[in-house]
Amino acid sequence: MSAAVETAEALARRLSEARGWRLVANSVYSVDVGMDDNKLCGHYRPPRAAGEVAGSVFIIWEDGTVSRGRIDSKTLARLPRDIELWRSLAYRDDDAAHIAELTPPTQVELFDPRVSDIVTDDAGPVFEAISQIAAAAREGGADVVDAGVGCSAVETVIATSNGLWVKYPETSVWCSWSIDKTMSGIRLGRDRETLAGLARAVSVAGRLALAARVRVKVDARDMRVVLTPRAAESFIGHYLLHNMLGENVAEGRSRYSLEQFREGSRVFRSDVSLVIDTAVPMGPGSYLCTSEGIPSGRAVLVEGGQLAAPILNIKYARRCQMAPTPIPASGMPPGHAGLTLRAENMEGWTELLSGADDVILVDSVLGMHTQDPTTGNFSLAVPDGIVVREGQYAGAAKVVISGNFMSAMNEADTRFALSDDDPNPGIELMCHVEG
Repeated sequence: MSAAVETAEALARRLSEARGWRLVANSVYSVDVGMDDNKLCGHYRPPRAAGEVAGSVFIIWEDGTVSRGRIDSKTLARLPRDIELWRSLAYRDDDAAHIAELTPPTQVELFDPRVSDIVTDDAGPVFEAISQIAAAAREGGADVVDAGVGCSAVETVIATSNGLWVKYPETSVWCSWSIDKTMSGIRLGRDRETLAGLARAVSVAGRLALAARVRVKVDARDMRVVLTPRAAESFIGHYLLHNMLGENVAEGRSRYSLEQFREGSRVFRSDVSLVIDTAVPMGPGSYLCTSEGIPSGRAVLVEGGQLAAPILNIKYARRCQMAPTPIPASGMPPGHAGLTLRAENMEGWTELLSGADDVILVDSVLGMHTQDPTTGNFSLAVPDGIVVREGQYAGAAKVVISGNFMSAMNEADTRFALSDDDPNPGIELMCHVEG
């Protein structure tokens, strides 16, 4: 019996007299290794093998008040005290005080035994992968390489007082790299293949880092800006995800009202859609059901430019009188979390770049957290905007880009381009650029 199962069973017994409850418990075993300033396993990134229990519990007490608590490796040993603490922190939230009806979870493959073997038996592939990253970066001319590679094997238990008991294994793989402290990349997955073919992906960041060594001047003017898929995801997460969250819609913190969703108001160009899909086999953001017991699956948020549904957990589904939806996985970029932006007739990323002329290629921005997501306005610093002329990197400039992201989703000349390495497209849009 795993620690997650043991903890979940003990909690279920202890909470049997509560009006209702739900919990998620994970037994997590992981290995990871890092490289800092060209040093493998440096002082700040030693190789690590760890095991822990993590999760959360939600309780509805006899008087209708509710409590939320965290589960960790010591919960089992201090269970009576934790329950007393959770009870003392109870509060009233009538919309949240409900447990989902028993619904079979979606069956999604999330486990690769080869990754589990890396975690429990032979961590050699993790060291080989970080060596691949370092070698590819240096072959591309990098002076400084930072990187990290890790794998985890998890047993997840999701249970509710309505009879749901889901236990399943899952694996995860993550790789990240930074070249010369300027350009970086990430790869997330669940299978052994995530560790393969890293050299090509690293070389993309390497070419940008090399271009950033040459500094060029950019005059202040309106010009085309191309957001790499990584940069585009920061816009998608800050602007689109914020305004689609049911909590923000219901409480007036979204640019869209609940009535606009019910009426299917047009908010984007007619070929633009936004979708959640958390049931993609081996998808990094996929799961069998949410921590509330809602099955994973596909939910359309925007279809053909029109609002379809906000992202709703049980509380805000009740408040909005709509059906709950799957929730994007937390702690991941939007596409890897299950949230994807799509447009009809998208170009290929390579074709978009090869045809670019007099544009700024943006891979990262500073100050996104300071922008108002409801207006769509942005004014963001770009430390290393790559100037592209006739499809070639001409050098880099420190610039500030400004515009309105929501308006760009309506402009006929905004272009979307999908690569083989990223779930969300890169975006070309018009911005004002200050050198």
